[in-house]
Amino acid sequence: MSPDQASAVILAALEGISLSAEEQKCFQRLPPAGFTLFRRNLSPEFARVRRLCTNLQALVDANSPPMMLAIDQEGGRVARLRQPFPDGGPAMLLAEGRVDTDALLTIENHGYIVGSALAGLGLNVNFAPVVDVLSNEDNTAIGDRCFGRSSEAVTQRAFAYLHGLQASGVLGCLKHFPGQGDAGADTHEQGTMIDVSMETLLARELVPFLALMNECPMVMISHAIYPALDPEQPASLSSKVMQGFVRDRLKYKGLIVTDDMNMKAIAQDRESWTGAVVASVAAGADLVLVCRELDRYRWAVDALAREAQRSFSFHRRMNEAMKRVYEVRQRLKR
Repeated sequence: MSPDQASAVILAALEGISLSAEEQKCFQRLPPAGFTLFRRNLSPEFARVRRLCTNLQALVDANSPPMMLAIDQEGGRVARLRQPFPDGGPAMLLAEGRVDTDALLTIENHGYIVGSALAGLGLNVNFAPVVDVLSNEDNTAIGDRCFGRSSEAVTQRAFAYLHGLQASGVLGCLKHFPGQGDAGADTHEQGTMIDVSMETLLARELVPFLALMNECPMVMISHAIYPALDPEQPASLSSKVMQGFVRDRLKYKGLIVTDDMNMKAIAQDRESWTGAVVASVAAGADLVLVCRELDRYRWAVDALAREAQRSFSFHRRMNEAMKRVYEVRQRLKR
């Protein structure tokens, strides 16, 4: 497998508000599945955001499916686009936390408004909703980003948001599978273990995922360790979680997406990091997020291509991932 094929399972990122000459040359030679945009990429002048998205789409041939142009626009403290972009605040507080019919309609309409505004700027994926169930009040990494403190409230409220978002033409992504509401540490900063029983996972954390997975084309996998599923590997590197549980047990057909591989829950020295990228795809991830540093993008592409050349089984796994990514990209708008 050549590097320009292997790059198709990576969602890349930029360093500034426009493509640098080096980035343009790299991404034309090694086209990614798309890009995640962060605040560092987003001019306060929305017309420039639209031009950036147009320029990123121009990296691929017009006959190719659109690139994924993704963002974390959850609302509240995780909102890459600032006002006057529509922001109803954190998910926990939408419609005052209620689940009555009027509240759910309000949340659905909010999702549609957010999605329509994103589409107007050229973005086609929102990494939302957060369907973690907040069971640990000390868990500030999730906190009010999720839709509630009970699995029932999260399921109903997140479904309403997802339905509205996707009605706009922007695709959503459920996160962080199998649930980070009970985490004791932030995976952006360090590894963490969520040591709850399988019975608790099924009765609490997994309820929103099980209810919504058939409605959503993407699920983002946590970097936390869940001993009930795999006592050794983070979910994002675990074949027991991604292949054994998500694919074999839950029969999920959509895209399995890693959380950002630049998070400190993953070792960041080159050898360990590239090994984790390969291990993640081997274990069942279809799309790998590399959210900073052009050199890391090149490292990841090279490592995936080399492993696919070395191992027939990994080559087959890469082809499977590439096919799933391609199918989702076919659903996107430019």
